[in-house]
Amino acid sequence: MTTTDIEQQQQQQEQQLLDNNDFETITAKGAVFIEDVTSETFQAEERVRIAVNPHLWPRSKKWTAVALASLYTFIAPISSSMVAPALPYLAKDLGFTSKTEILMSLSIFVLAFAFGPLFLGPLSEVYGRKPILQASLWFFVIFNTACGLSTTKDQLLVFRFLAGIGGSAPIALAGSVVSDCFDRTEMGAAMSYYALGVILGPALGPIIGGIMTQSVSWHWVFYTVSIVGGILAIIGTFLLPETFAVVLVQRAQARGVLSESHELKAAHSQKRSVFLILKDAVIRPFILLFTQPIAQVIALIMAFVYGVMYIVLSTFSALFVTHYQQGTLTSTYHYLALGIGFFIGNRMSGGILDTISTMLQKRYNTPHKPEYRLPVCIPAAMLLPVGLFIYGWSAENTVHWIVPDIGIALFAMSVNITFQALTVYTVDVYTMYSASALAAVSFLRSLAGFGFPLFADTLYVRFGYGWGNSILAFVGIGIGIPAPILLYVYGERLRASSKFLSS
Repeated sequence: MTTTDIEQQQQQQEQQLLDNNDFETITAKGAVFIEDVTSETFQAEERVRIAVNPHLWPRSKKWTAVALASLYTFIAPISSSMVAPALPYLAKDLGFTSKTEILMSLSIFVLAFAFGPLFLGPLSEVYGRKPILQASLWFFVIFNTACGLSTTKDQLLVFRFLAGIGGSAPIALAGSVVSDCFDRTEMGAAMSYYALGVILGPALGPIIGGIMTQSVSWHWVFYTVSIVGGILAIIGTFLLPETFAVVLVQRAQARGVLSESHELKAAHSQKRSVFLILKDAVIRPFILLFTQPIAQVIALIMAFVYGVMYIVLSTFSALFVTHYQQGTLTSTYHYLALGIGFFIGNRMSGGILDTISTMLQKRYNTPHKPEYRLPVCIPAAMLLPVGLFIYGWSAENTVHWIVPDIGIALFAMSVNITFQALTVYTVDVYTMYSASALAAVSFLRSLAGFGFPLFADTLYVRFGYGWGNSILAFVGIGIGIPAPILLYVYGERLRASSKFLSS
């Protein structure tokens, strides 16, 4: 029974009692009615309050959102690396004439990651996470299927870029979905589970791509991912909840079940023109990238790590074909070393991020600070060059294949720990604008992911695997170790002096 029905029943019974002059009963009954109405109204408001605040949702609903976000994010990395074993066949059938052109067919997908989040991330802060994720996934499915139907290299490059735009949405938004649902005490563990989709993609993609290329054709490298993406999009239509609190509040207010003065109502939730929305969507990430030292340092670290990772992804299989005389399909199995490294790094960093934050809060008797996420970046930065040295020099001297696999596994551990820590740190710092901040970081990172593989062949031909990877390792030492230390020491002061964060 609704509040309106109760009020009508009360009025009818009070009128009947008035007709009988039963004022004592009227007083008693009135008290009961008021109590019932107040109780039911309070319960209704409490249900609405929980519904518009994902932090208060049942754990099953929160983890459903994280699981689907992880699966959505799985699509983009697996698509970026899955084509690697098919590159020689693509070159032959579509007329690629140079090594750079061939590698571009792989890396142009990553280039789209630089541009898609610039408007997809901020638009999710206006329209919600779910509509953007769903529309983008279908966009990916359509153009990834078109890649498999391509008959010229130009068609493939254009469709691959457009598919990357669609695939970039989960990269930009999934971390924000996690922060929407979990508070800071649980975010590290939640982010590690979400990241499983991110880390399994680059490792499993080349293996699946090799199997499909050998058993069917390179066309099915694309069709297979499109089928999986379509199934996920259908599942998400029914099971993926909206997680952005501001949009949930707007919807509740539009239905009249929540007052306009609700505490979650935000300034940017007011109605704005499409032009202003798009203007903010494009400009805000660049404002962050060009005016915020914190965003700049994070973007620099992640750009280097991401670029080196895509050098490895684009050349790893070829190493075992040329240096170890292994077959194309057999060579793809070595990507499991990447997967193992990613998985170990994921499991290590998940709990450690929250544990270290709690420990530092107790040690300094302070509330949580975003900088408490950074200490794990320092050992990860040391691990990266170690892995590259082992990988490079063992490959250079054709040491038993297990040794370069161990080196690349150590490298992958470092990549995963660094990514998770800096992603959580970014979300902690920029909170409500985390999608825009992640888009800003993703822009520079994706440019590196596109550009680095294009000079990978030149790097290894000129310097070999030994000195080529050593150069990357030395740069990693110069960037990776000082940067998180500087952020840990000066991060709080930078946040306090930031006009953007204070506003």
